[in-house]
Amino acid sequence: MPKAIHGKVRMGLKSVLLLISLLSFQAWLGAACAGEFSGTWRGLLQAEGEGAEAEVLFSRDDHPVYTYTNNRNVTRQVELASPGQVIEFVPPGGGVQRIIVEHVDRQPGKLLISLKGSFEKSGGGYLDQQQEVVVFEYELVPEGLKMRIRRRTVSHFGDKDMIVGGQPQEAVAEGLLQRAQ
Repeated sequence: MPKAIHGKVRMGLKSVLLLISLLSFQAWLGAACAGEFSGTWRGLLQAEGEGAEAEVLFSRDDHPVYTYTNNRNVTRQVELASPGQVIEFVPPGGGVQRIIVEHVDRQPGKLLISLKGSFEKSGGGYLDQQQEVVVFEYELVPEGLKMRIRRRTVSHFGDKDMIVGGQPQEAVAEGLLQRAQ
């Protein structure tokens, strides 16, 4: 085999090996990113000087999982995957609960999801309405999963003559979670 052709073949082989290495690295990186949040995370969230235990579940595809129980005492889980997704159910005690995924922002090691919720219930001539916007921020850090929740709620209560309420309430909770599974 002439030296020039042998050199080209060898250079071609190096290029192919480099390409395979890059593709393998990208596949590994994609697999690492695809499951970076998956599983159950637990920890303590702090809000206004008080702490509360929190547990967050992520699917294999890194979507947060919303768990709810309806008025028939059936518990369901739904992955919060994309903007425009709607979850609607009748909670224990009646009324209608609606949750809409408004925004999802994914970056390596970070996830932000914004939900808009509403609850309405009427009975005995009275109407109870609640609206809320909740923003969940997740960030992987060396110590675990940093979580921050910003919540804004507005409630109204009334009858056929008058509605009261309407003052927005805001709260922020944050903490560090550890992978449980």
